[in-house]
Amino acid sequence: MSAPDPRGRLRRNLLWLGGIALAYGAIASGPGLWRRAFPPGFEFAPVAGLPGFRRLDTGAVSAGSPILIGLGDAPPRPAPETLRDGLCGHLFGGAVGTGAVPVAYFTDVRCTWCRVMTPLLRERAGGAVPSIRLAWHELPLLGEASVMAARAVLAAAEQGAGPALHARISGGRILPTPEALARLADALGLDGARLRTDMDAPGIDRQLATSRGLADLFGFFGTPALVVGRTAVLGRIEAADLDRLIALEAAEAATAPCA
Repeated sequence: MSAPDPRGRLRRNLLWLGGIALAYGAIASGPGLWRRAFPPGFEFAPVAGLPGFRRLDTGAVSAGSPILIGLGDAPPRPAPETLRDGLCGHLFGGAVGTGAVPVAYFTDVRCTWCRVMTPLLRERAGGAVPSIRLAWHELPLLGEASVMAARAVLAAAEQGAGPALHARISGGRILPTPEALARLADALGLDGARLRTDMDAPGIDRQLATSRGLADLFGFFGTPALVVGRTAVLGRIEAADLDRLIALEAAEAATAPCA
């Protein structure tokens, strides 16, 4: 019998120690690196009352006080049951049937985590061959200032600049007053006087109410929140996980409830 090769044993020991160092480094550097080193499988749960939809709970959210939600300038939302008929249209609008994965994005202008999610979603919705089609839902849960800002964003959308105004408000330190919002609209090349008028239009009330009703239906109590194809996601999701989820939804698109 030949003697053990000490060099082979040394190599095995070094590989073993290297594996331990990688795992320890991933843990010590936080959950983000650990998830990239050892990506887990998704664990889905069905969404109660919505056949075909599933839920994936992820990260942090910005949420208002349940006592304050619904007060102030927010219009009364419809009962969720009234939105079940034509749900896909309410949720995704024209984003269905485009060849890209439809994504409904529920966001608050003042939401801290939305500032992280919005660029990720815009990047994936842009380009010559977008991987997703975005349907925006303003979901102002952080007080009356959020409600006023949401009204302004929806009013700006009537002039083709909703996401642009949303980005300017969320990226700055503006106090959302009607006067300040009108000045900001003018700075973006919009009609500020028209924006102030449109902010109180019945159509804005309907859009806010529908988005709030959809959020109730999916159990979204904070932002950011997404419905990616058939998957409802509450909270911030890592970029790598978002890409994995989009790829999974694209592969399963033929059987999605909103196909």
